[in-house]
Amino acid sequence: MMDLLLYAGIACLLVTGILSGAFTTGYQQRGNFYADSKDDRASRKKAANWFFLAGIVFLAAAGIVYLLFR
Repeated sequence: MMDLLLYAGIACLLVTGILSGAFTTGYQQRGNFYADSKDDRASRKKAANWFFLAGIVFLAAAGIVYLLFR
């Protein structure tokens, strides 16, 4: 159970990084900024925030499971 929660948390944090553009260079970020509309950026930011929140919750749940049932 703990492994599943841990993997889900890590996956959510990776998706957050992809959606927020954290794994791109400055040139790529600048190009993406001017290529996307304001609505696209807002929806990606909203999705990234929700994935980040879910990732933190999954990792916290994995930590609680680890501490209670080790």
